[in-house]
Amino acid sequence: MDTRKPALPSLPADPAALEAFIDAGAALSGLTVDPAYRAGIKIHINAVTNAAKAVLAFETKDDAEPGPVFRP
Repeated sequence: MDTRKPALPSLPADPAALEAFIDAGAALSGLTVDPAYRAGIKIHINAVTNAAKAVLAFETKDDAEPGPVFRP
């Protein structure tokens, strides 16, 4: 069994790489990105990346099971 932790997600350090990432995602989705929305897209990608880091950093046991009913 592989016990290595997955690498945490991170944004490309190079601004051109982030632009390419946005363009590739848009192309895969069949979308065009209006230049006016690019800054907002970068903000949302950053937020999702930070949320993923928080989820992936949470330790669980291998035998952990989800609860049958969610109660906040």
